[in-house]
Order: sequence, then C-alpha cells, then structure tokens
Amino acid sequence: MRKIIWMSLLALIATASWADEQSWCVFDPLSTQGDISRRLQDIRSYALQNQVELKLKTYKNEKDAIQSFERNQCSGLVASNFNTHRYNHFMGTTGGIGLIPNNRVARAFLQLLNHSNVEKRMIAADYEVIGMIPIGTAYMTMNTQLINKVSQLRNKTIGILADNPPQLALVQSVGAKPVYVDFSNAIDLFKRKKIDILAAPAYGILPYNLKTEFGEATQVVNFPVAYFAMNLVIRPQAYPAGFGHQVRSWFVKNSNSLAAQAIQWENHLPAYYWADISSYEKQGYDAMVVKISKRYVDTGYYDAYFVELINRLRCQDDPKYLGCRR
Repeated sequence: MRKIIWMSLLALIATASWADEQSWCVFDPLSTQGDISRRLQDIRSYALQNQVELKLKTYKNEKDAIQSFERNQCSGLVASNFNTHRYNHFMGTTGGIGLIPNNRVARAFLQLLNHSNVEKRMIAADYEVIGMIPIGTAYMTMNTQLINKVSQLRNKTIGILADNPPQLALVQSVGAKPVYVDFSNAIDLFKRKKIDILAAPAYGILPYNLKTEFGEATQVVNFPVAYFAMNLVIRPQAYPAGFGHQVRSWFVKNSNSLAAQAIQWENHLPAYYWADISSYEKQGYDAMVVKISKRYVDTGYYDAYFVELINRLRCQDDPKYLGCRR
C-alpha cells in the first residue's frame, strides 16, 4: 500500500513539474488583438490539457521576438517561416518562392504534419517545430503602373528580406533592384514610395485602405510569389515527451479551419484591387521560379524532400502546373 501511495506521489510531482509555466515569444504585427494571438489561445488551451501551461509574450517586431528566444527568455517561438529557417530547414522551406501556391495545398500539407516521414524532419535535439499557422499567399502589391509582363519589372525596386538568397536571385533575374526590408518597416517604405513592389499576404495589407494610403495606382497581382506562415518552434527538452506530437495532432485536426481563415482574409480584399496577368506570362514566371528553386535545392538552402512533397501535393491540386509535366 505504501508503495502504491509513494508511486502516486511521484506521478503527481512529475505532472506538476511539467505543468510549470512555459513562455512563448510570439510575433504578431497586430499585437494581442491580432488573429495570430487569438489562434494561439486555442493552442494554449489544448496544451493545458497536456499538462503544459503556456505564457504568451507578444511582440509587434519580429526581431525582438527572435532575440528574446535566442536569449533563452522563452522556450518557444512563434515567428514567420522565412525567419525560422535557421531552426528547422524543412519547415523553413515552407516560405520558398513558388513552392506552396495556395491555401488548398497548405491545408494538404498541414494534414501530413504527423506523418512519420514529415514529423521526423520537424524534430531535432535543440529545436522542434510543433505546428504552422497559415497566413496566406504572398502576392506582389505595387504602387506603380500596372505591370502585366515580367519584362516590365526591370529597374523596379522590390522589397525582399535580408538573408534570403532565393528572393535576391529572383529579383536579380528579372532585372529589378532589391531593397532590404523587414516586417516592421516594409509597409512604411511602400507607403513612402521607397519601394515599387512589396510581396505581402492579404492579412498584412487588409488593415489599410490601399487607394487612400498607398496611392490610386495600387494593385495586387493575382499570382503567388511565396507562402507566408507562422512556425511554432520549441526547445523540446523543456517539454514532456510527446508534447510536439500532440500539438501537431491539433494542427492536423484543425487544418480545415486554419486554411479557411487564410482564404477568408484573401476574400476580404476588395475585387478592384486585384489585377491578373496572362497565362503566357504566368508560364514564363513559373519556368523561372522552377529554375531558381532547383538551384537552391542543389545548394542545400531548400529542403529537397519538402520541395518534392509539395510538388506532389501541388500536382494533385493542379495537374496542369509546369512542374507536373513529364
């Protein structure tokens, strides 16, 4: 009897130790009122069911969130797929140019997060990715005259992220001029006409009246450049065994609603902002992007397995895509 009581006490102590509060550094440009933070409240409630209490520290500047995580002020980080590449090569490739083309393919990918071949690539000794919140496709937003040909991008200034060689290669390949931006200053630079073109998801520009604040000529080209998402990264040693798997299961279960939210943001952007380009120009752009992607798979910057997986999912969604032709 004493042995049973003693084992029960040990179990309670172990459970209590994992119930200790764990802090996550969260990048949300809209602060605690943003949709990213609201979605994380759902994940926080789910984590509590698994004996992990989360404290969310929200930052409007992504650099601040990442620096706090680097200083071990948080055991978890929620930041863009572009800037979490350093922690997980596989999940960092979700932001690769021309890879995830729409929210349907993003949803199909989310449904695979607990597949053994995918999950093992999200886990390492120091860092583990436990989920991805879709934000949506990044489109070219331009405050210059309508550009309906790739050749018209020559000498235009395009905002790109620092330390992202494929973005730089893409801009250089069309003869445009790169301007380094980050999520804290990109919109301001665009409003002040310091850059002509900014790749952004609908979520990032919905708070603004594009015509009033950016200029009457402002339009959004209805063609995907890259996919924007928030990756959830933890230091696994700070969490109970299996915690990452449990949270990834939550993402699989909620993949439909997560993708639907991103679709809703895009649908909320008024129709008069959208501009189309010809199928001929799209094919030319696709060919250029495929070439650049292959180069960065060969150098190891993009994860080869991820690119292959996304290509299969994309071909299921759109069999006519250039990369599906044999």
